[in-house]
Amino acid sequence: MAGQLSFLEDASPEIASAADKALEHFRFMKSQREERASQMKNREIIEVDAQSIATGYSRSLGPELVANSFWEHLGFNKILTAFGFTLKQLCLIKALIIGRLVAPGSNRGTWRWFCRRTALAEMLPVDLTHIGKDAFYEIADDLYLRKSQLEKALRNREITLFSINTTLFLFDLTNTYFEGSCLKNDLAARGKSKEKRTDCPLVTLALVVDQLGFPVVSQIYAGNQSEPETLADILDDLYKEGETEFKGIRPTIVMDRGIATKGNIDVLKAKEYPYIVIERRAVEEEHLKEFESVRQTFERIDLNYTKDSDTSRKTRNDLQDAKAVYVKKVPIEDGCLVLCYSEGRARKERAINDHQEKRFLEAFGKLQKSVAKGNIRRDENVSVRVGRLQERHPGAFAHFDIIPTADEAGKKVQTLTITKKPIIEEGITLNGCYVIETSHKDMTAKEIWRHYMTLTEVEGAFRSMKTDLGVRPVYHQIAQRTKSHLFVSVLAYHLLVSIEHTLRLNGDHRTWSTIRDELSTHQRNTVIFTDAHNKIHHIRVSGMVEKEHREIYHLLGIKDPLRRTHRLAGSRL
Repeated sequence: MAGQLSFLEDASPEIASAADKALEHFRFMKSQREERASQMKNREIIEVDAQSIATGYSRSLGPELVANSFWEHLGFNKILTAFGFTLKQLCLIKALIIGRLVAPGSNRGTWRWFCRRTALAEMLPVDLTHIGKDAFYEIADDLYLRKSQLEKALRNREITLFSINTTLFLFDLTNTYFEGSCLKNDLAARGKSKEKRTDCPLVTLALVVDQLGFPVVSQIYAGNQSEPETLADILDDLYKEGETEFKGIRPTIVMDRGIATKGNIDVLKAKEYPYIVIERRAVEEEHLKEFESVRQTFERIDLNYTKDSDTSRKTRNDLQDAKAVYVKKVPIEDGCLVLCYSEGRARKERAINDHQEKRFLEAFGKLQKSVAKGNIRRDENVSVRVGRLQERHPGAFAHFDIIPTADEAGKKVQTLTITKKPIIEEGITLNGCYVIETSHKDMTAKEIWRHYMTLTEVEGAFRSMKTDLGVRPVYHQIAQRTKSHLFVSVLAYHLLVSIEHTLRLNGDHRTWSTIRDELSTHQRNTVIFTDAHNKIHHIRVSGMVEKEHREIYHLLGIKDPLRRTHRLAGSRL
């Protein structure tokens, strides 16, 4: 059967299927016999003192195998060689970037990890085990000097590997904080921290990614950088770096609300970039009439949710309604608007408003009691306390009127009363409402909304950099070192997004952090024992691949390039 090109061509599908299964089993058993024969031929039998067996020099292997494979897949060595880096520098860069991916932290932390905790050193053609920490700082600086060329080369490689469509670019900014005073760091500045670290100076990272999350260009700014002012720089970089990529067709720019000022929208129009944005100023009130009839006149978009067989039909319908989004397209002169209402967003905003209102009323109640007891009576003192309420609870304060009642002389406050403003009803109507503006006239409301929602990719990139790639905090006290540190994380993100995208292509939606944790138990060890002649043997071997490891390696096409090594370390005295 194994020697024939076909088997019973006129046979039924059942017989053909049975024949295929039989042949598959035959081939499997044949490979098993060949493997056993090879093992018997190459086996080495030693009489061992079982009491002497020990293991040592354990080093992490699993995450490094994945990172090393994708390093080669993206052609990092070829790209870096083209920029004049030597073989030793290539190995050092590989240790630095993979270290940021596998054990995120500072450059000093990466140096410690490389020397003490990882098997990556065994995968390099140059021995770097005794290299000093300064080499990691210096090579990071050298990388940043070639930032634009590296980003462009990696971008072109990823377009080829993953057949990336360059019609949609997502732009956003984030900031992270420094540890230390940073008195000599020009990038360190006080600003609004997105991590609520108002006690620390900040640095800003701007990033453009495509709809799959692959980085396009990045920029680094001072911590007090105004977000809207960065757009012109980014557009100039896109045009310069992407001349061959765009092929005459400008990509659509999708921006977060914090950057989409009217001036920036005008810049996009002037530079002829199509765009999809939510304008920074609130325009929902201009469409209040349309929003009042959302469920009657808008188109509904049902988002997917995880179904549970134990939930009732009513519960499933409630869950579906909670994730529903309603959209309506409104033409304008230069494009169109998409009026959007999200039930989930409305519930979240109502919950936030209720919480803020509750805290405000609790604080007002304490002030009201103090006035009633006579602890605070003078009009100017009461005014100061009311001002503090406004400062601490600005959102809720705007929805109420606080009315003091003074004595006959008008100098002392007898009571404080509070009433809710009727205008709040309009605010409730607009909970969950937002307006997307775009230059695309031919797209449907659903398409425009889905394109805008891809901004989650750039948000995911920042989240990965902060949690998985050691962007925060920054310890460097010099601006150049700060830039180098952030750029190394951007380069590591190229590896991360390539790994996650490959998993998604194979139907697996686990994140890099999950994969890294599951592979952390796959290690490389040295087995140490003494034989019958008191010779001490050291066998360096990779751990057995467990079920969880095997599944990940199969999805990503990973193989262990490290071989078993056996050496005599000496004799027992």
